[in-house]
Amino acid sequence: MMVLYKPNIDFITEHAVDPDKRRYAVKNEAPKHYIDIDHYGTYPYPALPRKWKDAVEKFGVDSLNEFGIVPWHIQHMLLRLTEAFKQHHFSMIMKTSAEMGHYIADSHVPLHANSNHNGQYTNQKGIHGFWESRVPELLADKTYDFFIGKAQYIKNPGEYIWARVLESAKVADSV
Repeated sequence: MMVLYKPNIDFITEHAVDPDKRRYAVKNEAPKHYIDIDHYGTYPYPALPRKWKDAVEKFGVDSLNEFGIVPWHIQHMLLRLTEAFKQHHFSMIMKTSAEMGHYIADSHVPLHANSNHNGQYTNQKGIHGFWESRVPELLADKTYDFFIGKAQYIKNPGEYIWARVLESAKVADSV
């Protein structure tokens, strides 16, 4: 992966924010960034199907979009990336990789895993921007270790991403 991605790190970095650029301009882009998982009951949300087809059957596409679809969208992006690799379509590999990274990052943000994403229900309005922008700016030089080590194979990506979303949801109240 280093042979492919390291020489293209500038492209990945520059285009990782593309999904946010179109979030308010493209219909149904916004729901790809979050899931208001608390809408579906209580942790660990057993009534919420983990497979897209089952979730659509149970809730319908419009309802799912209303409350966010990030874990399912990441799985869709993985299929798109796999297809781009099979076709040796370099520009699609780069574009999809950059954008998929954005959605994966979003799924790790506790505020993207509940309906009180901006503190609007707890008199903490503006917490989203503070958490995603200002806190990293303040702490990056002091506490962040940007070396994350070697990539590891994920045997079941769907299960893995749902585990990350549930972790985020579990700590949302702490944030």
